[in-house]
Amino acid sequence: MSENARSASSRNINNQPNPTYGAKANMKSVNIVYLLCATIVIAGCSFVAKQDARQQAALEQALAGETVSIPAGTFRMGDLSGEGWDDEQPVRSVTVLAFKLGKHEVTVGRFRAFVAATGYRTDAEQSADGYAGCVSEQSEGNWDYVPGRSWRDPGYPVEDDQPVACVGWNDAQAFINWLNEKAGGNFRLPSEAEWEYAARAGSTTEYYFGDSESELCRYANHADRSTDFDWRNESCSDGVGKRAAVVGSYQPNSFGLYDMHGNVWEWVQDCWNDSYEGAPTDGSAWTSGDCSRRVGRGGGWSGRAWSLRSAYRGWDDRAGRSSDVGFRLAQDK
Repeated sequence: MSENARSASSRNINNQPNPTYGAKANMKSVNIVYLLCATIVIAGCSFVAKQDARQQAALEQALAGETVSIPAGTFRMGDLSGEGWDDEQPVRSVTVLAFKLGKHEVTVGRFRAFVAATGYRTDAEQSADGYAGCVSEQSEGNWDYVPGRSWRDPGYPVEDDQPVACVGWNDAQAFINWLNEKAGGNFRLPSEAEWEYAARAGSTTEYYFGDSESELCRYANHADRSTDFDWRNESCSDGVGKRAAVVGSYQPNSFGLYDMHGNVWEWVQDCWNDSYEGAPTDGSAWTSGDCSRRVGRGGGWSGRAWSLRSAYRGWDDRAGRSSDVGFRLAQDK
Protein backbone atom coordinates (compact mmCIF):
# COMPACT_ATOMS: atom_id res chain seq x y z
CA MET A 1 0.00 0.00 0.00
CA SER A 2 2.66 2.55 0.98
CA GLU A 3 4.94 1.75 -1.98
CA ASN A 4 2.09 2.04 -4.48
CA ALA A 5 0.96 5.29 -2.92
CA ARG A 6 4.45 6.74 -3.26
CA SER A 7 4.60 5.67 -6.96
CA ALA A 8 1.23 7.18 -7.65
CA SER A 9 2.20 10.51 -6.14
CA SER A 10 5.63 10.75 -7.94
CA ARG A 11 6.15 13.29 -10.68
CA ASN A 12 8.57 13.19 -13.75
CA ILE A 13 10.56 16.42 -13.27
CA ASN A 14 12.29 16.51 -16.70
CA ASN A 15 10.82 16.85 -20.17
CA GLN A 16 12.62 13.89 -21.66
CA PRO A 17 10.46 11.23 -23.27
CA ASN A 18 9.53 8.61 -20.66
CA PRO A 19 8.97 5.17 -22.16
CA THR A 20 7.29 3.95 -18.93
CA TYR A 21 4.82 6.86 -18.76
CA GLY A 22 1.86 4.78 -19.98
CA ALA A 23 2.55 2.06 -17.41
CA LYS A 24 2.81 4.62 -14.64
CA ALA A 25 -0.42 6.25 -15.72
CA ASN A 26 -2.16 2.88 -15.67
CA MET A 27 -0.70 2.16 -12.23
CA LYS A 28 -1.90 5.55 -10.99
CA SER A 29 -5.42 4.79 -12.20
CA VAL A 30 -5.37 1.41 -10.53
CA ASN A 31 -4.21 2.94 -7.25
CA ILE A 32 -6.90 5.63 -7.35
CA VAL A 33 -9.53 2.95 -7.88
CA TYR A 34 -7.99 0.91 -5.03
CA LEU A 35 -8.03 3.90 -2.68
CA LEU A 36 -11.63 4.71 -3.60
CA CYS A 37 -12.64 1.12 -2.92
CA ALA A 38 -10.77 1.10 0.39
CA THR A 39 -12.48 4.34 1.40
CA ILE A 40 -15.88 2.86 0.58
CA VAL A 41 -15.07 -0.30 2.56
CA ILE A 42 -13.88 1.71 5.57
CA ALA A 43 -16.94 3.94 5.43
CA GLY A 44 -19.13 0.85 5.17
CA CYS A 45 -17.40 -0.75 8.16
CA SER A 46 -17.85 2.45 10.14
CA PHE A 47 -21.54 2.52 9.27
CA VAL A 48 -21.94 -1.13 10.28
CA ALA A 49 -20.08 -0.50 13.55
CA LYS A 50 -22.31 2.48 14.35
CA GLN A 51 -25.38 0.48 13.43
CA ASP A 52 -24.22 -2.39 15.63
CA ALA A 53 -23.60 0.05 18.50
CA ARG A 54 -27.10 1.50 18.08
CA GLN A 55 -28.62 -1.98 18.01
CA GLN A 56 -26.63 -2.94 21.11
CA ALA A 57 -27.79 0.18 22.95
CA ALA A 58 -31.39 -0.50 21.90
CA LEU A 59 -31.14 -4.09 23.13
CA GLU A 60 -29.68 -3.00 26.46
CA GLN A 61 -32.40 -0.41 26.97
CA ALA A 62 -35.15 -2.86 26.02
CA LEU A 63 -33.94 -5.45 28.52
CA ALA A 64 -32.51 -3.26 31.27
CA GLY A 65 -34.23 0.10 30.92
CA GLU A 66 -32.71 3.53 30.50
CA THR A 67 -29.53 4.38 32.36
CA VAL A 68 -28.16 7.72 33.55
CA SER A 69 -24.47 8.66 33.39
CA ILE A 70 -23.23 9.50 36.87
CA PRO A 71 -20.09 11.69 36.88
CA ALA A 72 -17.03 10.88 38.95
CA GLY A 73 -16.66 12.74 42.20
CA THR A 74 -15.85 12.77 45.90
CA PHE A 75 -18.46 13.05 48.66
CA ARG A 76 -18.90 12.59 52.39
CA MET A 77 -20.70 9.32 53.03
CA GLY A 78 -22.75 8.52 56.12
CA ASP A 79 -24.83 10.34 58.71
CA LEU A 80 -23.93 13.98 58.15
CA SER A 81 -26.46 15.25 60.71
CA GLY A 82 -25.05 13.32 63.65
CA GLU A 83 -28.56 12.12 64.50
CA GLY A 84 -28.60 8.83 62.58
CA TRP A 85 -27.73 5.27 63.53
CA ASP A 86 -24.31 4.01 64.60
CA ASP A 87 -24.02 1.90 61.44
CA GLU A 88 -24.00 5.15 59.42
CA GLN A 89 -20.73 6.18 61.09
CA PRO A 90 -17.99 7.17 60.86
CA VAL A 91 -18.56 9.71 58.11
CA ARG A 92 -15.74 9.49 55.59
CA SER A 93 -14.71 10.93 52.25
CA VAL A 94 -15.28 8.54 49.33
CA THR A 95 -14.20 8.98 45.71
CA VAL A 96 -16.44 7.40 43.08
CA LEU A 97 -15.51 6.76 39.45
CA ALA A 98 -17.95 7.59 36.66
CA PHE A 99 -20.56 4.89 36.09
CA LYS A 100 -24.13 4.42 34.89
CA LEU A 101 -27.16 3.78 37.04
CA GLY A 102 -30.70 2.78 36.14
CA LYS A 103 -32.97 5.77 35.75
CA HIS A 104 -35.67 3.63 37.38
CA GLU A 105 -35.85 0.50 39.47
CA VAL A 106 -36.08 -2.77 37.49
CA THR A 107 -39.72 -3.22 36.56
CA VAL A 108 -42.11 -6.14 36.73
CA GLY A 109 -42.24 -6.19 32.92
CA ARG A 110 -38.49 -6.56 32.53
CA PHE A 111 -38.30 -9.21 35.22
CA ARG A 112 -41.19 -11.02 33.53
CA ALA A 113 -39.22 -11.10 30.27
CA PHE A 114 -36.27 -12.67 32.11
CA VAL A 115 -38.47 -15.36 33.66
CA ALA A 116 -40.17 -16.09 30.32
CA ALA A 117 -36.79 -16.49 28.62
CA THR A 118 -35.19 -18.69 31.27
CA GLY A 119 -37.92 -20.38 33.29
CA TYR A 120 -36.27 -18.97 36.40
CA ARG A 121 -38.01 -19.50 39.75
CA THR A 122 -37.28 -16.99 42.48
CA ASP A 123 -36.29 -17.81 46.03
CA ALA A 124 -39.84 -16.96 47.09
CA GLU A 125 -41.21 -19.52 44.64
CA GLN A 126 -38.70 -22.16 45.77
CA SER A 127 -39.23 -21.61 49.52
CA ALA A 128 -35.54 -20.79 49.94
CA ASP A 129 -34.12 -20.96 53.46
CA GLY A 130 -37.17 -22.94 54.48
CA TYR A 131 -39.62 -20.06 54.14
CA ALA A 132 -42.47 -20.22 51.65
CA GLY A 133 -43.37 -17.06 49.79
CA CYS A 134 -42.38 -13.54 50.62
CA VAL A 135 -42.61 -11.22 53.63
CA SER A 136 -45.71 -9.08 53.36
CA GLU A 137 -48.39 -7.66 55.62
CA GLN A 138 -50.54 -10.43 57.09
CA SER A 139 -52.66 -8.15 59.21
CA GLU A 140 -52.42 -4.53 60.25
CA GLY A 141 -48.79 -3.92 61.18
CA ASN A 142 -47.96 -7.66 61.24
CA TRP A 143 -45.39 -8.68 58.65
CA ASP A 144 -44.16 -12.21 58.00
CA TYR A 145 -43.59 -14.74 55.23
CA VAL A 146 -46.84 -15.42 53.39
CA PRO A 147 -46.98 -18.61 51.27
CA GLY A 148 -47.85 -17.94 47.65
CA ARG A 149 -46.52 -14.40 47.69
CA SER A 150 -43.88 -13.68 45.03
CA TRP A 151 -42.97 -11.10 42.41
CA ARG A 152 -46.14 -12.16 40.58
CA ASP A 153 -48.31 -11.39 43.60
CA PRO A 154 -46.49 -9.40 46.30
CA GLY A 155 -49.72 -8.67 48.16
CA TYR A 156 -51.07 -5.95 45.89
CA PRO A 157 -52.03 -5.86 42.18
CA VAL A 158 -48.98 -5.40 39.96
CA GLU A 159 -48.51 -3.89 36.53
CA ASP A 160 -45.52 -4.14 34.23
CA ASP A 161 -44.36 -0.58 34.91
CA GLN A 162 -44.17 -1.00 38.67
CA PRO A 163 -40.89 -2.02 40.29
CA VAL A 164 -40.46 -5.75 40.74
CA ALA A 165 -40.67 -6.74 44.42
CA CYS A 166 -40.43 -9.91 46.52
CA VAL A 167 -37.01 -10.56 44.97
CA GLY A 168 -33.91 -11.35 46.99
CA TRP A 169 -30.27 -10.52 46.36
CA ASN A 170 -29.80 -13.94 44.73
CA ASP A 171 -32.68 -13.24 42.35
CA ALA A 172 -31.18 -9.88 41.39
CA GLN A 173 -27.87 -11.60 40.58
CA ALA A 174 -29.65 -14.21 38.44
CA PHE A 175 -31.37 -11.44 36.45
CA ILE A 176 -28.05 -9.64 35.96
CA ASN A 177 -26.26 -12.79 34.79
CA TRP A 178 -28.95 -13.38 32.18
CA LEU A 179 -28.92 -9.73 31.13
CA ASN A 180 -25.16 -9.75 30.59
CA GLU A 181 -25.39 -12.94 28.54
CA LYS A 182 -28.10 -11.44 26.34
CA ALA A 183 -26.84 -7.87 26.06
CA GLY A 184 -23.17 -8.11 27.07
CA GLY A 185 -23.47 -4.80 28.84
CA ASN A 186 -21.43 -5.33 32.04
CA PHE A 187 -24.43 -4.73 34.27
CA ARG A 188 -24.21 -5.26 38.03
CA LEU A 189 -25.61 -4.03 41.31
CA PRO A 190 -24.21 -0.69 42.47
CA SER A 191 -21.87 -0.57 45.42
CA GLU A 192 -23.27 0.98 48.56
CA ALA A 193 -21.00 4.00 48.07
CA GLU A 194 -22.11 4.44 44.46
CA TRP A 195 -25.72 4.21 45.55
CA GLU A 196 -25.43 6.90 48.22
CA TYR A 197 -23.37 9.15 45.97
CA ALA A 198 -26.01 8.87 43.24
CA ALA A 199 -28.89 9.34 45.69
CA ARG A 200 -27.39 12.46 47.23
CA ALA A 201 -26.59 13.94 43.81
CA GLY A 202 -24.46 16.60 45.48
CA SER A 203 -26.77 17.19 48.45
CA THR A 204 -25.73 17.06 52.10
CA THR A 205 -29.26 17.09 53.54
CA GLU A 206 -31.30 14.16 54.92
CA TYR A 207 -33.01 13.70 51.54
CA TYR A 208 -31.75 14.84 48.16
CA PHE A 209 -34.33 17.65 48.11
CA GLY A 210 -33.83 18.88 51.69
CA ASP A 211 -34.76 17.94 55.26
CA SER A 212 -38.53 18.37 55.37
CA GLU A 213 -40.68 15.25 55.79
CA SER A 214 -43.73 17.30 54.76
CA GLU A 215 -42.21 17.57 51.24
CA LEU A 216 -41.47 13.85 50.99
CA CYS A 217 -44.69 12.91 49.20
CA ARG A 218 -43.54 14.85 46.14
CA TYR A 219 -40.40 12.75 45.90
CA ALA A 220 -41.05 9.33 47.43
CA ASN A 221 -43.63 6.60 47.86
CA HIS A 222 -43.61 5.74 51.56
CA ALA A 223 -45.84 5.22 54.59
CA ASP A 224 -47.70 8.50 54.44
CA ARG A 225 -51.19 9.62 55.41
CA SER A 226 -52.71 7.48 52.63
CA THR A 227 -51.76 4.36 54.64
CA ASP A 228 -52.94 3.08 58.00
CA PHE A 229 -49.47 2.23 59.34
CA ASP A 230 -48.86 3.33 62.93
CA TRP A 231 -45.55 4.87 61.78
CA ARG A 232 -47.01 6.81 58.85
CA ASN A 233 -45.89 10.30 57.96
CA GLU A 234 -48.90 12.41 58.96
CA SER A 235 -47.58 15.54 57.29
CA CYS A 236 -48.40 14.58 53.68
CA SER A 237 -50.23 12.13 51.42
CA ASP A 238 -49.67 11.02 47.84
CA GLY A 239 -52.86 8.94 47.66
CA VAL A 240 -51.02 5.80 46.50
CA GLY A 241 -51.64 3.74 49.61
CA LYS A 242 -50.00 0.46 50.54
CA ARG A 243 -48.30 -0.65 47.35
CA ALA A 244 -45.46 0.17 45.00
CA ALA A 245 -46.11 3.03 42.59
CA VAL A 246 -45.41 3.09 38.87
CA VAL A 247 -41.73 3.93 38.44
CA GLY A 248 -41.01 7.59 37.76
CA SER A 249 -44.17 8.84 39.48
CA TYR A 250 -42.29 11.25 41.75
CA GLN A 251 -39.80 14.08 41.27
CA PRO A 252 -36.25 12.98 40.33
CA ASN A 253 -33.01 14.15 41.93
CA SER A 254 -30.56 16.45 40.16
CA PHE A 255 -28.87 13.49 38.43
CA GLY A 256 -32.22 12.59 36.86
CA LEU A 257 -32.76 9.44 38.95
CA TYR A 258 -36.25 8.51 40.10
CA ASP A 259 -37.38 6.75 43.29
CA MET A 260 -34.02 6.82 45.04
CA HIS A 261 -36.12 7.48 48.13
CA GLY A 262 -38.91 4.97 48.71
CA ASN A 263 -41.05 2.78 46.45
CA VAL A 264 -38.92 -0.35 46.98
CA TRP A 265 -35.72 -1.01 48.87
CA GLU A 266 -32.82 -1.55 46.48
CA TRP A 267 -30.22 -4.26 46.87
CA VAL A 268 -26.57 -3.23 46.52
CA GLN A 269 -23.52 -5.43 46.09
CA ASP A 270 -21.97 -4.98 49.55
CA CYS A 271 -21.75 -7.43 52.43
CA TRP A 272 -23.19 -6.19 55.71
CA ASN A 273 -20.95 -4.43 58.23
CA ASP A 274 -22.40 -2.64 61.25
CA SER A 275 -20.18 0.44 60.85
CA TYR A 276 -17.99 2.09 58.24
CA GLU A 277 -14.76 1.33 60.10
CA GLY A 278 -12.41 -0.08 57.48
CA ALA A 279 -14.81 0.46 54.59
CA PRO A 280 -13.38 1.14 51.10
CA THR A 281 -12.95 4.80 50.18
CA ASP A 282 -12.63 4.22 46.41
CA GLY A 283 -16.32 3.64 45.74
CA SER A 284 -15.97 -0.12 45.38
CA ALA A 285 -18.25 -2.66 47.06
CA TRP A 286 -17.24 -3.90 50.50
CA THR A 287 -16.96 -7.63 49.88
CA SER A 288 -15.87 -8.68 53.36
CA GLY A 289 -17.83 -8.81 56.59
CA ASP A 290 -21.06 -10.76 56.99
CA CYS A 291 -21.57 -11.77 53.36
CA SER A 292 -24.53 -14.00 54.19
CA ARG A 293 -26.30 -10.66 54.58
CA ARG A 294 -26.40 -7.95 51.94
CA VAL A 295 -27.15 -4.24 52.15
CA GLY A 296 -30.37 -2.61 50.99
CA ARG A 297 -30.82 1.14 50.45
CA GLY A 298 -33.48 3.76 49.88
CA GLY A 299 -36.43 2.52 51.91
CA GLY A 300 -39.73 1.27 50.54
CA TRP A 301 -43.42 2.07 50.19
CA SER A 302 -44.12 0.73 53.69
CA GLY A 303 -41.24 2.58 55.33
CA ARG A 304 -41.32 5.43 57.78
CA ALA A 305 -39.88 8.71 56.55
CA TRP A 306 -36.73 8.26 58.66
CA SER A 307 -35.79 5.09 56.75
CA LEU A 308 -35.80 6.93 53.42
CA ARG A 309 -32.86 9.18 54.35
CA SER A 310 -29.90 9.11 51.96
CA ALA A 311 -27.62 7.74 54.71
CA TYR A 312 -30.01 5.07 56.04
CA ARG A 313 -28.84 1.46 55.75
CA GLY A 314 -30.74 -1.82 55.88
CA TRP A 315 -29.82 -5.47 55.39
CA ASP A 316 -31.32 -8.89 54.80
CA ASP A 317 -30.16 -12.42 54.04
CA ARG A 318 -29.21 -13.06 50.43
CA ALA A 319 -32.44 -15.02 49.94
CA GLY A 320 -34.48 -12.56 52.01
CA ARG A 321 -37.42 -11.08 50.14
CA SER A 322 -40.22 -8.70 50.95
CA SER A 323 -43.08 -7.02 49.14
CA ASP A 324 -41.21 -3.71 49.34
CA VAL A 325 -37.77 -4.89 48.18
CA GLY A 326 -36.47 -4.75 44.61
CA PHE A 327 -33.30 -3.56 42.87
CA ARG A 328 -31.74 -1.10 40.45
CA LEU A 329 -29.02 -1.79 37.90
CA ALA A 330 -25.58 -0.22 37.65
CA GLN A 331 -23.31 -0.44 34.64
CA ASP A 332 -19.63 0.23 34.11
CA LYS A 333 -19.14 3.28 31.94
